[in-house]
Parts: sequence; structure tokens; C-alpha cells
Amino acid sequence: MPARSARALFAALAASLAAALLLIPRPAAARDREADLEARIARLEAALAERPRDPGAYTLPEDLTFCGEKIDLSDPWVRERLEKELLMVLGDRAQVALWTKRARAVFPVIEAEAKAVGTCADLKYLAVIESGLRASVSSRASARGWWQFMSGTAKDYGLETDTGWDTRADLKASTRAGLRYLADLHRRFGSWSLAMAGYNTGPGRLQRAQETQGQTDFWRLDLYTEAERYVPRVIAVKAIMSDLAAYDFHLQVEDGWAPADVGLVKVRLPKDYQVSVLATARGTNVPLSRLRALNPELGGDTLPADREILVKVPRGHETRLRDWLHAEVDRQRTQRAQATASRGKRPARVARAGKSTRKGKSTRATRREGRGVSRRTVRGRKR
Repeated sequence: MPARSARALFAALAASLAAALLLIPRPAAARDREADLEARIARLEAALAERPRDPGAYTLPEDLTFCGEKIDLSDPWVRERLEKELLMVLGDRAQVALWTKRARAVFPVIEAEAKAVGTCADLKYLAVIESGLRASVSSRASARGWWQFMSGTAKDYGLETDTGWDTRADLKASTRAGLRYLADLHRRFGSWSLAMAGYNTGPGRLQRAQETQGQTDFWRLDLYTEAERYVPRVIAVKAIMSDLAAYDFHLQVEDGWAPADVGLVKVRLPKDYQVSVLATARGTNVPLSRLRALNPELGGDTLPADREILVKVPRGHETRLRDWLHAEVDRQRTQRAQATASRGKRPARVARAGKSTRKGKSTRATRREGRGVSRRTVRGRKR
């Protein structure tokens, strides 16, 4: 029999045997195991389908604007810079998830302040890049807070930068200052891209670059690397966080961490009084870590004195904080009064022996005169 005919006959026999085996009833346990395996394979395939794609598979939106200004994506140089930052941000998806978690508590505050100031709400994405939406971030250049203000600029816009109380870490106050500063930069330079560049590099440095290069378009300016990347990065973050589902994030801003439910207490300690933050936490029955997290403005170990501050505590602890602070101030006041009274009752210091108390007489001679004994008598006494 030719080899080809033998192979064909063997294949036919194998097919017939397989068909016959399928007709043989199988135990229920075997069928259950097969069904379970098929279900597990289906779940695995579904999970694999939901996994994020390779970052290179994501693209920029067809139309991209920032604060109403259209970004020219038809320009290859502009698109390249934006795509680079988009891929860099998507390369750390956990970081984007953290920004999204924090945004639920932070974005509404920025949006409300933008409306009050009369400026653009898209600037909230600049705060994402500046601080990661965290209050207590400090840079190597000593910029601090939600909007990373340097001390001098912060003071120009009404913020306090003392060691004991730094309102660069106050979300509402620093946001209003940051938005006012950006609005001023926008009026000065004429575009939001240049305003953001000026925020990053400093307005004086940006203006010198414009004058030297004869350019007024941000995308044509030659700046140092960080400044050139800063504006595209902010815009890329807006593209992602304003359409998270398009980049395969299942988390949305509304799924983030809710803002803390807090009560506000006005506090003004008398001058030179010292009340420690730790004692305040204990007296209010709030963990120290929680008290500091709610009040990132606190920079030292004591509450600032001789100034009014707003201390945040978990709602329901306001009365306890007021009562404890009143009691603590009364205790320190009583202690000071007792110390003053004690100093007033203390006898006058006796002059040091050997020093003159009256003209021509020493303390030692005066004491001997009081006992009726003169220096001469003492010296003439027999021993």
C-alpha cells in the first residue's frame, strides 16, 4: 500500500475513533472540571482585554485647547513635544491614579476660586504638576505649598511665610494667590502658554529670552529644558485627566478621596504664650498626625502667638479645642501671676561680704558693730 494511502487511512481511523470517544458518556466530575476550566479561561481573557494598552498605543485628542487657546497639533514640533510628555505621564499610571484620588478634594476648591478671580479653571492642572496636589511639598529652592510659591512672590500676593504659620500650605489662600499671579502673567505676556512658562521660569527671565530671541510664541522660544517641558506637561495632564476613560483608567475624579469633614476654630494666643501642637492634639483628643495633616500651615512645635489663625479639627471637636485652649491659657496666666508674686515677696539680696554698704565701711565691719565688737577688740583678744 502506498505511503500516502496509509496516512490517509490512519487519519480516517483517528477521526472515527475521536468521534466514537465523544459519544461515550463521561463522568459528571470530568464534565464539571472541563466547565470550570473554560470559565477560568474566559475570565482570564476578559481581564487581559481590560489591561491598559502599551503607552505607545495612546494618542493626543484631535482637538486640544487650554484655557480656550487652541493648540496647533498640525505643527510637527508642537505635536512631538506634547506626545513626549503624554507618554512620560502615562508611563507612571500609579502616579496618575494618585493625582485622580486627590483631585476630588482639591479640584472643586480651585474651580471655585478660578470663578471668584475671574480666570481659567484649566489652571488646576498646573497645580497637579507643581505639587502633585499636596500641601506640604517643598522644593530645593525653598518653594512650598500647593502652588510652590517662593517666599518673596508669596508675600507679594498676601501669603504668610513664617516658620510657625505658612499659608502657602493653605489650599484656599494659596490657590487664590496662584490664580491671581497667573492672571497677572497672562495680562503681561498675552497668552496662557507664556503665562505658565513665566510661572515656571520667572517673568524677568522669560522676558529677557523674548527680547534676545525676538520671539513672542512660546513654542518657538529657546528656554532651558525644564521650562520648555513644563507647558507641554501641563497640557498633557489636562488631556489625560479630563478624559481618563480614553486612556483606560477605570478610576474617575469622583471616585477619589472625599475632602475631610472639618470644623474651624479661630485661635489667638496672647503674646509670648507657648502652647505646643502635641499638647493641643492631646487636649483635643485628635491624633497628632491627624492634626498636622489638617493644618499643614503649622511649621513649628508650638501654635503661633499674638496673631489670629484658623485651626482645623475633625467636625465635632471644635468646642473641645476652644475649652482646652481657654483652660491652658488660664493655667499659664495663673502660673505667671504666681511667679510674679513670688518674686515680689523675696527678701532683698544681702550685699556681698567685704563690699562697702555705707561710705567708708564694709559689710563685715557693719555686722561686727551690730554685735558691739570692734575690729580692735577682736585683734586684741587673748587666744
